[in-house]
Amino acid sequence: MTNFIEYLLGGLGSGAIIALMALALVLTWRATRVVNFAQVGQAMFTTFIALSIQDLTGNWFLALAGAIVAGAALGVVVQYLVLRPVKRADTSGAIIATFGVLIALQAGAGMIWGGDQQAYPQPFNSAGISAFGREWPISVYDLVVIGVTLALVVGLSLVFTRTNLGLSMRATAFNPEVARLAGVRVSRTLTIGWAIAGIVGAVAGVLVAPISTLSPNSFDILLVFAFTAAVIGGLDSLVGAVALGVGTGLVISLVTGYSDSSNAPVVALVLLALNLLLKPDGVFGHTSSRSV
Repeated sequence: MTNFIEYLLGGLGSGAIIALMALALVLTWRATRVVNFAQVGQAMFTTFIALSIQDLTGNWFLALAGAIVAGAALGVVVQYLVLRPVKRADTSGAIIATFGVLIALQAGAGMIWGGDQQAYPQPFNSAGISAFGREWPISVYDLVVIGVTLALVVGLSLVFTRTNLGLSMRATAFNPEVARLAGVRVSRTLTIGWAIAGIVGAVAGVLVAPISTLSPNSFDILLVFAFTAAVIGGLDSLVGAVALGVGTGLVISLVTGYSDSSNAPVVALVLLALNLLLKPDGVFGHTSSRSV
């Protein structure tokens, strides 16, 4: 029983990061009805930018701010220069285009920063917290990651439910033509949605890099887990992305603890396949998409 609790605690931090990346995928889907498989590439590229700022200034928070700005800018560039013209012709072509963007970003990062694994500085204590006479597999850094995730979720929920921008984004997601007739500037709203998704992805990248390593391909496995969480949770649901993102992290931790880490992607894909067979709209697909 103790091991089970330890595995669950150990999976909270990684689950929060998966939730952030799943959230970014849901945001782009809600905005343009396109799954942005380049999201992890954008996160990786902006994390390299953050690492460069960190090396120059030694300030982790300044590096995070740089990643956020770069994430928003890159999201706008990808949506405006790649997705918008391609999607006008074919939605499936837009999805394929995101794979092209992913490959281009990975190649570009390799040329600029090299293909070797690089360490990202740890801003907070990563040792397990000591309590009740023992050390638990959850650190101060894990708590910071969880706190940032909760703050972003609450902030985005308020934006979507309490602001004119959020109302415009929701209207555009459900019916762009009706939204346009109602006076919503649909193109601008879509671009803002991709910028927000780029910010969320950039934050996820900067948070995951210190507990792993950074290379042009280091976030690929994160795409598998985030996509699984987003689809099972419901691609229209922010709540589903977060809930299933955390749940995916817990499942991965349990699988890794009781068997081997190489089995985690297999389990994730099996769960994804079962979900597509039994509930293709996702667990929160019908309810949450209309409220948050």
